[in-house]
Amino acid sequence: MSSVEAVPAAGPRLHRFSAWFDPETAGVVTILLGLFQVVLSVPLAGSTTSLPKLFILPLVLGVLIVTGGSLTMANEKNPSRQLLRGCACSNVVSLLGALLAFCLYCYILSIMKNDDVCIPNPTEHYYLSSFNICPGEILLAYKWSLILLLLLYDMGAVVLHGLLCVSALKALKTD
Repeated sequence: MSSVEAVPAAGPRLHRFSAWFDPETAGVVTILLGLFQVVLSVPLAGSTTSLPKLFILPLVLGVLIVTGGSLTMANEKNPSRQLLRGCACSNVVSLLGALLAFCLYCYILSIMKNDDVCIPNPTEHYYLSSFNICPGEILLAYKWSLILLLLLYDMGAVVLHGLLCVSALKALKTD
């Protein structure tokens, strides 16, 4: 008769707050949020005229978020002290970057204006026809919705990275 013994983990794992917090699931969702940031930076590159280099922010932030989530997943699969340190550091850097991006996205949304994007020609009854929409207004609404989506994904990343940072730092402190 063979006996089944519990084998201790090879290294420290992330601290679990409660039964509802699963670091592996949080890592997967974090990776997805980072990929969404990277994907949304592509259409943002062509739509920004007032801030031409704005697409770099979600691109870099997405890479940071994906790195933090990937190291979290790697630490859950093969726990080690060095990997836990890397996980904690990348999650702290990602959290700081996400907080910075949150402030910048809020600022950009607050300064976006719809002042005289298209000047109507008084002889053509521009505002009377419902099918004549100014392309500048459409582009502005498109850019506004992209930045709003980036802001929402960034808020999710802030929450998850905050939880993962506390979890990793608590696991480092206990070991």
